[in-house]
Amino acid sequence: MPQTGPKGPRGKAVVSRNAEKHGVLSTTPVLDIEDPAEWDAHLRGMIESLQPEGHHETVLVHNIATYQWRKSRVVRYETEMLSLNTDYEPERETLQLFNAKSVEEVVALARNNRDRRQFIATRLIPGEMTGPMIMRYEGHLHRLYTQTLHELEAAQTRRKGGTSPLTRFDITGPPVG
Repeated sequence: MPQTGPKGPRGKAVVSRNAEKHGVLSTTPVLDIEDPAEWDAHLRGMIESLQPEGHHETVLVHNIATYQWRKSRVVRYETEMLSLNTDYEPERETLQLFNAKSVEEVVALARNNRDRRQFIATRLIPGEMTGPMIMRYEGHLHRLYTQTLHELEAAQTRRKGGTSPLTRFDITGPPVG
């Protein structure tokens, strides 16, 4: 199949950052619409809670923090999309609307708030991802989080001289009945 993407070095450089443009497949934990200080606090909290020793355990904790951060991004996306598709307005925005001087100002504020939420939502997760796709992505992140957490627990148990199970069963699925 012939290549359909950019052929020049400039175009390839632009496309190489597509995953970072949105939040789904970003290789960097913090997007430009997120607060790096919040990420730092989140990572520090995970390190304090999980207490890694050595490089391997530290990498596992960093991955766990990243999976949890990305999962919370999915929740923020869902929240933004719900607020866009309902009449719900956060309290601060509602107060702005009540303090408006004219009907035109109310309409402009409402439009700007909707545009801002739409911008944030589309930056968090690209395109027209449907509910099932979002749920599948959230489930995938949860499995990665759980598997990495189990790997960390096994490494810490072995480091302390214990034995870790060769097999671990995680049974998840829809409720039966």
